[in-house]
Amino acid sequence: MSRETDHPIAAWPAPPAELSLAAGDVHIWRVGLLQPDPVIAACRALLPGDEIARAERFYFERDRCRFLVSHGMVRTVLGRYLGQEPKQLQFVHGPKDKPDLAPEWNSLGIKFNLSHSGDFALMGVSMGLVMGIDIEQIRIDFGGQEIAERFFSRYEVDTLLSLPQHQRAEAFFYCWTRKEAYIKAQGEGLSLPLHSFDVTFAPGTEPALLRVAEDPKEVARWKLYNIEIGPGYKAALMIEGQQHHLRCFDWQPPSSN
Repeated sequence: MSRETDHPIAAWPAPPAELSLAAGDVHIWRVGLLQPDPVIAACRALLPGDEIARAERFYFERDRCRFLVSHGMVRTVLGRYLGQEPKQLQFVHGPKDKPDLAPEWNSLGIKFNLSHSGDFALMGVSMGLVMGIDIEQIRIDFGGQEIAERFFSRYEVDTLLSLPQHQRAEAFFYCWTRKEAYIKAQGEGLSLPLHSFDVTFAPGTEPALLRVAEDPKEVARWKLYNIEIGPGYKAALMIEGQQHHLRCFDWQPPSSN
């Protein structure tokens, strides 16, 4: 992993003027979802009618704004790689509703994935590598141990309970984001049982997919990365292959370009 991913929130760099992807490159984009009104309006202007309609279905204004900003990021970022106008891009959805660029708009074979939680969203982008990315805001009062005992694998529950009490909340979110990243990479959503595969998450252990009950060969297919966002958040990336060059960028709003 490149060193950019090991810095706190303020240190992620702006993207270069010219963006390109080579084999094995993975770009992680971050956006703060609490944006001023002009940025929200600029993002809304980038979205087609169906996406604006999805945004309007949110009951709370803050959720509508977060949707507009995160989806504005997706379109501007992909448009830059492809040399296309963001609003013109078209998407298709897989059997489990995982979005992808429509083939006629994807001359580079780009794959991407989006996740958001709290005040941030993350987007992973690569050329041809299937991935899943997940970010979660840490909530100390969240019933992580109860959820783990109900849904996680036996190995993961035993690992969590072996830790000192003061480490368990953080460890739970390490585990949760890594499992969600794998589920999103598979495009299976809730249909893939959380107990059917194991990931590492204990302090001092390297991120790794350890076991997949249905297909042991899956372990060799994927590489798991920890993404350091900063205090209060955990994030993870699961991606095909074993050799990658990761770079992290802070998204620049349309109004500042």
